[in-house]
Amino acid sequence: MIAAPFLCALGLPAGFMLIWRVPRCAQAGPSTETNFSIIIPARNEERSLPLLLRSIAESVTRPVEVLVVDDGSTDRTAGIARELGARVIASAPRPEGWTGKCWASYQGAQQAAGDVILFLDADTYFVSGGLDRIIACWIRQKDRSVVVSLLPYHAMVAPYEQLSIFFNILMASGAGGFGAFSPPRLFGQSLLIAREAYFTAGGHAAVRGIVLENLRFAGILRSAGARLLCLGGRGTLHTRMFPEGFRQMSESWAKAFIQGAADSGGVILIASIIWISALWSTAMMLVMPRPAGHLGGGIVFALFCIQIAYFARQLGNYNLLGCLFYPLPLAYYCTTFGRSAFRGALGRKTLWRGREV
Repeated sequence: MIAAPFLCALGLPAGFMLIWRVPRCAQAGPSTETNFSIIIPARNEERSLPLLLRSIAESVTRPVEVLVVDDGSTDRTAGIARELGARVIASAPRPEGWTGKCWASYQGAQQAAGDVILFLDADTYFVSGGLDRIIACWIRQKDRSVVVSLLPYHAMVAPYEQLSIFFNILMASGAGGFGAFSPPRLFGQSLLIAREAYFTAGGHAAVRGIVLENLRFAGILRSAGARLLCLGGRGTLHTRMFPEGFRQMSESWAKAFIQGAADSGGVILIASIIWISALWSTAMMLVMPRPAGHLGGGIVFALFCIQIAYFARQLGNYNLLGCLFYPLPLAYYCTTFGRSAFRGALGRKTLWRGREV
């Protein structure tokens, strides 16, 4: 019985060091005060891109332009973008040392007409009024050094997507500053920034070779005098991340999560290790032969299920079943994370969208 309260005393606070609350954009009406461009780097995104472009076209607040930077797509990405009213920029050959996304984003920024730039991943989309809310949120700051980044709400359809729960929680905690002590960084899926703040910090050229460029760029922006504001995307910006299946999901999470863990900071890393260890230990207590282990473990297990549900429901439409049986998605997280670490140790790269990263 002694182990159960110890795990609870250690693990639950560690969890709240990762996420305490996830603030969101306030309700807002349309705004015409900002001259902004939307830039979407896209590689083989013919399935996802139409939803995003249509959501922008249906918004009351309108950008001066939507730029889709076609990063060497082999599908109909460019044609679909033109059909839906975007200006398509064909990416120049990628220079040595650049990732595809950073190179595409930087080219888009160089050609953007707006004095404010909104970078978006192609698999995101705005819910009704969402574009109004994010632009109004930036305007309300009355400070052009403010950089706004939203973690898109994970809208899942297929059962396998529910396995992403711990990746989403740890990604949110590492980048969002949603915990009790962690500072905000940035999310890779969205970035709203004044043009002068972007280029003063060096833009994506400053993080040209980094797969998870958002975490590293956050520190560079802060050093250049920017103030970072990270928010949850629920009710504003959503995403369907893995419509192509389990393999796509696993490759996506594996491609750079080791780097993300390292860049998240010492406090987040230590709290994550303590929390995950407590989750596993608690689950193991349920199969202990002693009745005392079942009783104490069951109480702590229930508390962890409630905590996981509290975190997860702010980040995506996770069902309660996945929270109650959390050892299954936790095993998926540890297996995928371990596989990524093993491949990294061997110097192997992950294939993503037909390109090694």
